Amino acid sequence: MLVGCWLLSGLSYAPAAACDDSARLQQVMLAEDVSARVGLDEVLAGQLPFHPINAELPVNLGSTDSVFWLRIRLENPGDQTVTRWLAIGPARLRHVSLFEPKDGRWQETRGGMAEPFSNRAIPTLSQTFELDLPPHSTREVLARVASETTIMIKPGLWKAEQFMLMEQKNERMTYFISGMLLLTLVLGLLLALLAHELAFLVFGLSALCYTLFFWGFSGLAYRELWPDSPEWALHSISFFETLSAVLLLVLHRILLKTPRYLPRLDRVVVLLIACFLLLAALMVLTPYYSILVLLMKLAGLVIAVGSPVLGYYASRQGVPLSGYGYALYTLPWQVSSVYYFASINWLPPLPIWPGLYGVPSALLLSTVFILYGLADQLNQARRAHERLEQRQRELLEGLVMERTIELQLAKTLAEQALEDQHHFLAMVSHEVRSPLANIKTAAQLLELRAKDHDSIDILGRILRGAHRLAKFFDNYLTFDRLNTQQWVLSETRVDLPVLLQTLCEHYAQVAAHQVYLSLRPEVVKLRWLRADAQLLRVLLDNLIENALKYSPGDSTIVLSARIGEDDDLQLAVSDQGIGIAADELDLVFNKFFRSTQVGRVVGAGLGLYLVRQIAGLHGGSIKLNSRPGKGTTAVLTLPQQRWIHE
Repeated sequence: MLVGCWLLSGLSYAPAAACDDSARLQQVMLAEDVSARVGLDEVLAGQLPFHPINAELPVNLGSTDSVFWLRIRLENPGDQTVTRWLAIGPARLRHVSLFEPKDGRWQETRGGMAEPFSNRAIPTLSQTFELDLPPHSTREVLARVASETTIMIKPGLWKAEQFMLMEQKNERMTYFISGMLLLTLVLGLLLALLAHELAFLVFGLSALCYTLFFWGFSGLAYRELWPDSPEWALHSISFFETLSAVLLLVLHRILLKTPRYLPRLDRVVVLLIACFLLLAALMVLTPYYSILVLLMKLAGLVIAVGSPVLGYYASRQGVPLSGYGYALYTLPWQVSSVYYFASINWLPPLPIWPGLYGVPSALLLSTVFILYGLADQLNQARRAHERLEQRQRELLEGLVMERTIELQLAKTLAEQALEDQHHFLAMVSHEVRSPLANIKTAAQLLELRAKDHDSIDILGRILRGAHRLAKFFDNYLTFDRLNTQQWVLSETRVDLPVLLQTLCEHYAQVAAHQVYLSLRPEVVKLRWLRADAQLLRVLLDNLIENALKYSPGDSTIVLSARIGEDDDLQLAVSDQGIGIAADELDLVFNKFFRSTQVGRVVGAGLGLYLVRQIAGLHGGSIKLNSRPGKGTTAVLTLPQQRWIHE
């Protein structure tokens, strides 16, 4: 792509066709007005000395404040009046005026970038004027040229169609090069998005700035983008060239890594960036165009000379530049600086062919080196990222192994602690149950022999305390086994009426309440359940214990059993106690939860939790119906599959 751009760029400067042979330029003479104040009358009076120039070659007059006058003699040896286009110079000239005699007077036609493009009689990029040449005649016209840009004179007499063909070919070449630069912009944007690398974005933006500079230099921007803004059309050329210098310096900082490896020289680079940004702003705000261009080129000379030196020192600090040279990507700026200073006679004149191929060749080489440098940095970043990931992976694996060992040790210690806890609970159960049984037996015997009321009351308290302590150990052991998944249902035939009657008789002896049993006939008839007798006893004990604890001493506890609508068994324990608030009916089944209404009644908060767990093991459910201050009814529902039909 870039090679084709380089080859075609040379063709754009080649002459498109020879001038017309019937009408021709007979002579072209040049005079310089250093004061820039000489008018047409003084020129006609001979106050400026003219000397002939070669009209077949472009004449570079450099960047100067002088005004140049051309005396052009035209000849038409033919038999007919012909219309021809007189070309004076390229598009970037600011003031171009043509003076021709008509009806005994000299008529002025203005052109150049000082005039809006829409005012031009001939909409060509080059400075062109239309002339009518009578047959067998020789005419003389004058042209005045002044510009803050480098003044290039390329006089020629053309047929309209020939000139348009030449200009269209140059336009196609300009569009082609612009298309390549815009593709570079798109490539930079895509690489910036895919690689997450800012340097590619800067590279793409530099291509955009160079495209706008190229359009302004060729005149396309004046015609296509801002035809009615002559001031901006001129200033935009150097404005975008200055921005390209800013982006070039930013690329320096990224590619050469000056903030990291060359912090002192990086301050110089930052200062240059600030200077170019200031110049870009002044290009827009002030009229001193030629002075600003000179300052911009002098600052660019620092880039042209200092970039290889900066690249060399960067390579000494470890920046890998062997693949793309010591900042060789600044070559277009170096070449353009050489041509500029040659144009203002600070350097010897240069031949034509380097000017034709120098900048395109430099652009080609610099693009190749910039892309190579960016790709190299991207590869380095990728390799560094891979090394970092490898180190992080190894570190993570080490941490995982270390934490795994710690967790295994902690797990072993926890399992040992749980095992010790189980052994301790088993030991406590064994060591406490026997004394409790002896206490209960002795208290019952003493109660039978006691004669006075006080002794009977004291022995009743001892029996209730022993009973409460025994139930606490039963609950806690059951809770421990359920939590450690050590309990498996041991289902047997349970005689439900006998179990309920036994419970009522037992609590009638140890409680100061009336425990009433209500059995429906159908329950007595079905009689047998398939259940874990020990767990079912724990469940009912907890329901009755709760009813006893939270009810007045002279109240009645009702234990009832009936058959539900789905042939399921419904066991209910009703009391006349303090009740449970509505917002706590579900919370009381959580382990260690105690209602706010229990007051000073002691308890561990495990009873109802065990009730729900045991009911679930049997495929049943538990439900509480309660009104604060009125009492609570706990309903255990067991599925009808639990009945044993004989």
